[in-house]
Amino acid sequence: MWNWLGRNADKVQAVGAIATALAALVALIVIPLQISSADLIQRDQTAREIYREFLNLTVQKPELAAGHYCAMTDENQRVAYEAYVDYLFYTAEQMIESDPAWKGPMTAYFEDHLEFICSRENKGRYTHSVAEIAAALQSQCAKIQSCPAE
Repeated sequence: MWNWLGRNADKVQAVGAIATALAALVALIVIPLQISSADLIQRDQTAREIYREFLNLTVQKPELAAGHYCAMTDENQRVAYEAYVDYLFYTAEQMIESDPAWKGPMTAYFEDHLEFICSRENKGRYTHSVAEIAAALQSQCAKIQSCPAE
């Protein structure tokens, strides 16, 4: 066996170099795919945790989920409600970026809050993920009566 290795050392080295290059090429292709897949799984898990927290908040504060912004007279309640709707937009953004199929279910949440969304000043601050939802909501604002002057 040692004689065969001695006679074919150059060929064995060439095969070894080719195998090493092939392994490096496979690693260059597979490792980024694994990293991308792990990142996608992590983003999906994070989005679901945010959604779960949103549902928790909704259960703990049903008065915020009801969406009667104009009827709120307490300033603290209004601030809490505005934060709730901002968190709803954030939740929608995360869920839609995780899976575009969430666009419909998240849009349904916003319909309960049209009164506030239509009266909101800075309407152009929505992210790309929820911009279409925001635009669709804005088209419904003509049907919504604005809050009476305070």
